[in-house]
Amino acid sequence: MEFFNKAKAVRLKSHLDKYLVADDDEQTVRQSRNGSSKKARWLVELVNGNPHVIRLKGCHGRYLTASDEGFLLGMTGKKIQKDVSVEWEPIKEGYKVKLRTKGGKFLRANGATPPWRNSITHDLPHRTATQDWVLWDVDVVDISVIGDEYLPSNASSFNSVQDDYSSPNSPYSVKSESRTTSSIASERNWSSSMASEKRWPSIKSDKPSHNSGRQDGMEFFNKAKAVRLQSHLGKYLVADDDEQTVRQSRNGASHKARWTVEFVDGKRDRIRLKSCHGLYLTAADEPFLLGMTGKKVLQTLPEKKTDVSVEWEPVKEGLNVKLMTSEGKFLRANGGAPPWRNSVTHDVPHRTATQSWVLWGVDIVDISISDSDPNSGCLSPASSFSSLADDYSGSPDTGSPMFQYSAKPGNISMKQVSGMDFFKKAKSVRLKSHHDKYLTADSDEETVVQDRSGSSLSAKWTVEFVDGVENVLRLKSRYGKYLKASDEEFLLGVTGRRVVQCLPRKLDSSVEFEPIRDGMQVKLKTRYGNFLRANGGLPPWRNSITHDIPHRHHDWILWEVDVVEIRPESPPKVARSDSLEDDLGSFHLRIPSVSGGSLEDSPKKSEGRLIYYYVADDDGNVNDAIEAPSFQFKGHGLEELTQKLEEETGLEDIIVCSRNIVNGKLYPLRLALPPNNATMHVVVVSPTSRGLYA
Repeated sequence: MEFFNKAKAVRLKSHLDKYLVADDDEQTVRQSRNGSSKKARWLVELVNGNPHVIRLKGCHGRYLTASDEGFLLGMTGKKIQKDVSVEWEPIKEGYKVKLRTKGGKFLRANGATPPWRNSITHDLPHRTATQDWVLWDVDVVDISVIGDEYLPSNASSFNSVQDDYSSPNSPYSVKSESRTTSSIASERNWSSSMASEKRWPSIKSDKPSHNSGRQDGMEFFNKAKAVRLQSHLGKYLVADDDEQTVRQSRNGASHKARWTVEFVDGKRDRIRLKSCHGLYLTAADEPFLLGMTGKKVLQTLPEKKTDVSVEWEPVKEGLNVKLMTSEGKFLRANGGAPPWRNSVTHDVPHRTATQSWVLWGVDIVDISISDSDPNSGCLSPASSFSSLADDYSGSPDTGSPMFQYSAKPGNISMKQVSGMDFFKKAKSVRLKSHHDKYLTADSDEETVVQDRSGSSLSAKWTVEFVDGVENVLRLKSRYGKYLKASDEEFLLGVTGRRVVQCLPRKLDSSVEFEPIRDGMQVKLKTRYGNFLRANGGLPPWRNSITHDIPHRHHDWILWEVDVVEIRPESPPKVARSDSLEDDLGSFHLRIPSVSGGSLEDSPKKSEGRLIYYYVADDDGNVNDAIEAPSFQFKGHGLEELTQKLEEETGLEDIIVCSRNIVNGKLYPLRLALPPNNATMHVVVVSPTSRGLYA
């Protein structure tokens, strides 16, 4: 109920990034991507005598209803319409909500092919893949109070079911013939007292609104050392390698997606964003395309300290933020066909369909521990402007603790809090996944798996804290090795990376995890921004452990913490730079010597491979007369190569092919890339091409 107690109106967003809308036939409900429509707004009514349930009233004056009529004959889902059983019980699930009917079923947003696509039913999800179909993000809608108009009471009586929306200026002014004159007068008096505020805030905030009703968005950045900005397309704002342009990319783990936050002296509501190249995000005055309104956004190094083109004002919009320039325009993530695809401009969106293009989710990558601590290694977000030419100092290996707002459009969640409370008094713990299996160190002393035997010593992990860093920890197995988030792919071509037991010569941030609380469970975040994940499904995924950012199975990264041993007093803290030789002397007696090098020779950093590519026409023909474009590719799998080629060519859904040197035929690449970073020559083919296998 905490999502609705102070809400006058809300929007409900499904796992498909679509909003619950009331259809124009005044009977059915469905999903739509247009969240700015009045049809996506639902008035919240509390129920007298039952503080645990609500009613949701659509723009047509009718209530969201769980009917008893089957959606499709022979299927379990029942229709959702307006008027019959109108009470819903909100049940908190992490930072989302499930809406339960009186019959114990849940409001469900369906996907897949028609007639399921965009449909809404109420049902009990039985399959693991559909568990998140009943989860909804709650976006509290702003309601402007103008003149002597009034808002309907949050606990209005049920006799308002047939009330009509009457005022042409406010969809929330409700006229009811059953109201008495005195009740109307009292409501008008109430609205008059609220009229001076002019706005109902989207989220309760201790900070006052300013700038004619705009809400201060500085709370997203106040404690941030570095952030990632994610657009409505699920892509991140990245600084390109040419050290001039900026664009969108799906690779949020890249250092190019990290922006250092600096505050502006004398302007508490302004920030600067510095890229990994030491350049600043700048609202240029140059048009992106001649004849278009959008202007370029670049990386630059301004000559003057007072240059306002590198200053951005965060404006809060629900749980997202808009970044406004000094000219009143907004940082905008464009979609559509090239050259707009993946581009970033600053503009004022005038069309309803592009209002969400200026909304950004903020992921806080690093959080400053203390600006005055010389040993913290953190760049203060209030650093002076004289640091313009400084090198980018944030790296995955700095060991700075991480803290995150998961506020991306389509999967909006609230501010996340540290989960260190689960570990502060623990000497050793067991971690249980959503499969009711325990994180277990395998007997080969290298791999990590899931196992149902929680009583095994292999399921017990010793907790170590990091000296000088409050929000991260290490986990040591029974074999004296640390849980490590490696950079090695679990399977070629997929995003998940291996989690292993490791005994590094020096402790670094690859063996450190940040606990983030999610209800009564925790998520363990790695230095890459990924999360420790317990996989399910068929082998080789079954019982495996990886670190990844989940896009579907959000509960796969949740862990229950069972304290096995209580820590006696102060926890032992081991500095990151300390050697392990003193602590692990007995280990040297039973580890076989490795010829030709040290026990843990760290591999040299890969410099990538050279990729030459041609783009084939619709008949699969390639013009060999021109020189093939090329680029340096530092990825590991075919999927990453495909994404990179889509960015290079501006095409979508491409097929990466190799050409037979004997007969010249094109064959799609299906397996892993060649080993040893060998140079590759590929052909990019559209899926409709007639040249495949020709």
